Amino acid sequence: MADPEKLDQLFGPPKEVTRFFDAKSLKPSEHWLDTDFDAHALAFTVARSAGYDVLGDIKAAISKALHEDLSFEQFRANLEPILKAKGWWGERADGVQLGSPRRLETIYWANVNTARAAGEWEQIQETKEVLPYLLYEISTALHKRELHLSWVGTILPVDDPWWDTRYPPNGWNCQCRVAQISEWEAEQLGYDPKKPKPAPDSPTQSFVNRRTGEVVRVPIGIDPGWANNPGKTRMKNASDFLAGKFLNMSNEARLTATKDLADSWLFRRIQSGEVPYNETPVAAEAVPSNQARGSLAVPFAVLPEDVAAQLDATGRVVRLSVATAKKQLRKRVSKNLLPSVTADDYQKVQTMLDSGQIYSQGALKVVAIMDLGGVLWLAALKRAATAADEIYLTSFRRASPSDITTALKRGSLIRDRKN
Repeated sequence: MADPEKLDQLFGPPKEVTRFFDAKSLKPSEHWLDTDFDAHALAFTVARSAGYDVLGDIKAAISKALHEDLSFEQFRANLEPILKAKGWWGERADGVQLGSPRRLETIYWANVNTARAAGEWEQIQETKEVLPYLLYEISTALHKRELHLSWVGTILPVDDPWWDTRYPPNGWNCQCRVAQISEWEAEQLGYDPKKPKPAPDSPTQSFVNRRTGEVVRVPIGIDPGWANNPGKTRMKNASDFLAGKFLNMSNEARLTATKDLADSWLFRRIQSGEVPYNETPVAAEAVPSNQARGSLAVPFAVLPEDVAAQLDATGRVVRLSVATAKKQLRKRVSKNLLPSVTADDYQKVQTMLDSGQIYSQGALKVVAIMDLGGVLWLAALKRAATAADEIYLTSFRRASPSDITTALKRGSLIRDRKN
């Protein structure tokens, strides 16, 4: 697999890397053990940030570093003056260490490398049909961990459970790597698909979270908190959402899942009009396949309870269909509005449903309007008349103040904007 750092320098960071990080919600904490290990894939937290207005600044600085491929020195130069101005620097009177060059380096390293690992995992899943194996490669670190060295040369299928806990990095400052390889390459390296070697032994040891008292088993040789695969955690999160398990998700998990789904390859293909669909097929034999394309829809948001109740909906997943996407695209072309709405903009819909003004327009339709970053947006949703569990986005566009007047004329305000 090509070195992602070199690719970043040539073409910029892959969108999978930046989306993984940017989709995280903010979660202030007093200690790194206060946040469940898997939850770090969903939320951005910095120890001892609770009570300080710095978490958003730190996240913004890391996002900038990822998008612009900034070095740690550049990252520190951008962020340190801000943290000092807000008082999050040095040692508190009680001996607690706040910001310092060493802490910033730890924050930078952990977040940049987990984002890259998660982005790589998503790319691996997209290409595993032709490159079905992963090869554990030697670390580039000067001082290598002996156990990690024993894993060098391990070849296993992409979806082998061993990678759930050993996809690098496998600890603080771990610089191990994997390469995604074809079956032919695996065979050249001695791997026999018919008689595959078992994964290396995985003995575990107990780790006691001194903050919560919880005892978990972690693989020997992996630092606590690093025995996970952040990319796989996020993919499972999105799969749970699709399977209708979103009601049991935390707010962070649900919001992250909707952002990931709104950036999925299928959503982007449908939103951009790449999936073909004609409302009036010219040939009779084209009708069945055309109807199938028209009904194809991808979920990307979830209705809050108050909106679901307004629609008397038994389901809460919001979908964008191929037919609606084509209709919206045709309107934008006819009004010369391209590219006023991008695939990334659709991630705003969840925020609008959660916190925007909601207008009722009959028993089966609602409109959400919200000012985001100085731009007024409108999203219209409709519940299927014959299926109470089917909710579709019917319109999404930039709005004007007159749209609020129109929404009131056609219905009523059922929820004002939440703070």
